[in-house]
Amino acid sequence: MSLTTLRVRFAETDQMGVAHHSSYVLWCEVARVDWLNQLGTSYKAFELETGISLAVSGLRLDYRQGVSFDDEIRIETRLVEAKSRRIVFDYLLSHEANVVARAQTVHTPSSRLGQAVRMPQAYLELMAEHLNR
Repeated sequence: MSLTTLRVRFAETDQMGVAHHSSYVLWCEVARVDWLNQLGTSYKAFELETGISLAVSGLRLDYRQGVSFDDEIRIETRLVEAKSRRIVFDYLLSHEANVVARAQTVHTPSSRLGQAVRMPQAYLELMAEHLNR
C-alpha cells in the first residue's frame, strides 16, 4: 500500500464549492504514479524502458462524501491484481477520519500503437511482491 496526501485546489471545485467529480479520477492517477515511485521505479522510467503504457480500461468510483477547497485528501493505493494483460488498483480516499470515495482502476498494458501487450515478467514479479499490501 502506498499513501498519497494532497490538498483540493480551488480549480478542482465546482459552483457548489465542492470538488468536481472528475477531480477524483485525477487524484487516483496521482496516487497510482506515487505507488510506482514508492515501489522504487517511476512510471516515466517504466514507459521508457518497456515502451508500454498502462492504459485505463476500466474505472469504478463510488462517492461517499464531498470535499472542499484546501481539504487534505489522503489516498491509500493498493495493487490487487497483477496479470500479464490486466493490472488492478484499489483506492481509498479519505478526509480527516471520513471515507470520501472508493475507487478501482483496471489497466491493460499497451504498446505505443495502442495494442494490448503482455506485461514484462520482471515487472510482474516486482508487482507480485506488493499485491494487496
